[in-house]
Amino acid sequence: MSIPDGWDAGELARAACLAARVRAGGDARIFAARAPGRVNLIGEHTDYSGLPVLPVAIDRSTIVVAAAVTAAEIELANADPRWSSRRFAIARQIPSYETGDWANYVKAAIQGVIDHFSARGIFTENLRGASMVVDGRVPPAAGLSSSAALTVSTAMAFMAVNELELDPIETATMVARSEWYVGTRAGGMDQAASILGRRDHALFIEFDPIRVRAVKMPANAALVVADSREIADKSGMVRAQYNRRVVECALAARILGRALELDGVTILGDVVRASPGWNAAELVEKLAAAAPARLGADLKEAASILGVSQPALDAELLGRGPTRIALDSSRPLEILKRARHVLGETERVIRAADVLEAGRLDEMGKLMNASHQSLADDFECSTERLDAIVECARRGGAFGARLTGAGFGGSIVALCDVASADSVIESIDRGYYAKLDPGAPSEKSEKSEKTKNFRAVLHAGAGASVIDLPTA
Repeated sequence: MSIPDGWDAGELARAACLAARVRAGGDARIFAARAPGRVNLIGEHTDYSGLPVLPVAIDRSTIVVAAAVTAAEIELANADPRWSSRRFAIARQIPSYETGDWANYVKAAIQGVIDHFSARGIFTENLRGASMVVDGRVPPAAGLSSSAALTVSTAMAFMAVNELELDPIETATMVARSEWYVGTRAGGMDQAASILGRRDHALFIEFDPIRVRAVKMPANAALVVADSREIADKSGMVRAQYNRRVVECALAARILGRALELDGVTILGDVVRASPGWNAAELVEKLAAAAPARLGADLKEAASILGVSQPALDAELLGRGPTRIALDSSRPLEILKRARHVLGETERVIRAADVLEAGRLDEMGKLMNASHQSLADDFECSTERLDAIVECARRGGAFGARLTGAGFGGSIVALCDVASADSVIESIDRGYYAKLDPGAPSEKSEKSEKTKNFRAVLHAGAGASVIDLPTA
């Protein structure tokens, strides 16, 4: 058995345990798909605007083991007993479970494969069902993209069972909209990082179409990732906040495109690509001159500025059906601040790829710090907890630290010298976790042991892959 890069002994053992639970009839082959989570170094909330990001795939993974079954359905189990088993039929349009159900991400992945291959003439009646067992070790709701790790590993396992093949870029593009199925209008960073990850490298990822440049991580660089213990569940309460910002950015793009007399603008990336020699400050100034900083959530004023009908704009920005975005009508849409963050962040990402590759960690840290400040002030997706843990990391000697992922909770990433990693972790333990839940003196050693699960030095790892497992 040939083992692709990324699988370690522990993951192979996990796959073997899952294989014992898979119902493989007759001589059905058993496949194991491994997909890592990711930590984003810089480039937050830019991907759904079609603008670049700089993540790394991490050495934490989800594994899905699968084998074909005779019925046209998915039999689904999870190694974690907290997540109930599920069974659902393969259909052209798979209905979702209730909001928040873990298996919706599995359904999203299967639906994505069905949609993609139906366009190629491979329809549901041509697809085999599968018995699947999942083992996820990417911390959920922590901003490390456990959802993408699950959707990617599921899609790849289902394709393997059905002998369907795509190159990695095409697979990343196919899975990129998987979270739209669960109602989150996410971009494609998480899935691309999980599939295209490269050991000891960050990925400079551009979109529309996906393009990737591997950026070598300096040998003396360490990434400390720490969970704030504030849940950031994009399938739950955070979804409304996330989707609201997608709408705000899309609206800013349309207004800016009209002001610059550009055709076909729907996202800020369209504006950037149509504006050679652009810079963030000038584009923000153009936007400020074209519209108020805030617009009503009913989109009436926005429609008037754009010269379109309110119903048409509503349908374009909010969608229709069960995944339609619901806006809080009592809150205005922040147009200027959101665009200022996304455009400024794009400049930071482009610089960051160069300074990281050159080993200028101090400069990279300053860019990360500026990113966090912008996320807190202009994008308003940081929290008191995230700000506090970022400050602890910096006091401990990190070059820079910032929230990673969508924000509203979840994790932070700190860049430091390898020799300083322990000091950064100690500062976080003392200044954040100890104050978060101090406990009684007799509980200190137990709490200290639990704290170890919340922070770690993570390493840039390889992307997703599939292996055959022995059937006996």
